[in-house]
Amino acid sequence: MTDEKIIAAIRNGKREAAIKELYKEYPKVRVNILSSGGDEEIAREIFHDSLILLMEKVSKKDFELTSKLSTFLYGINRFLWKNELRKRQRSPELEWKDTLILTADDVGYNEEKEEKIKALNHILNQVTEKCKQIFELFYFKKENMNTIAEKLGFTSVNSAKTQKYKCMEKAIKLAKETQTQNA
Repeated sequence: MTDEKIIAAIRNGKREAAIKELYKEYPKVRVNILSSGGDEEIAREIFHDSLILLMEKVSKKDFELTSKLSTFLYGINRFLWKNELRKRQRSPELEWKDTLILTADDVGYNEEKEEKIKALNHILNQVTEKCKQIFELFYFKKENMNTIAEKLGFTSVNSAKTQKYKCMEKAIKLAKETQTQNA
């Protein structure tokens, strides 16, 4: 029976003849599943599911066969078997762990680091806007002092360096004051 005749039989409701013809592909599917850890029962189940999917697809008017029907059926079988293997390889422990609430360690939360960031933000909120801009450009955006001088309107690179130095001195002083207050 040709692929066209099988498709016509499925579409005309004469599925029994089509299924008999398609069942000739079962031994290939069975060997594939048995050789990769499956058993006879799962091979039959997957093949039956594949037949159902194939018939649903072929029954649609817009279905267009781009390969041999047996290749299409075998592809559906492989897809279903791979999904089954994925399900089997997920351990119950992993599935349970997925439902647990994340701890600070799981998300990489570091309380000490968080405290340092808070302290840094506190200090940055106390320095001038010009200092914030210098720190952002130099430390975060990795700009060189020439670019910083141009962007912030300093008369020279040396002026920008001097201002950066003064800003650092102010930030260090604020950090020491904060540290003694918290001690």
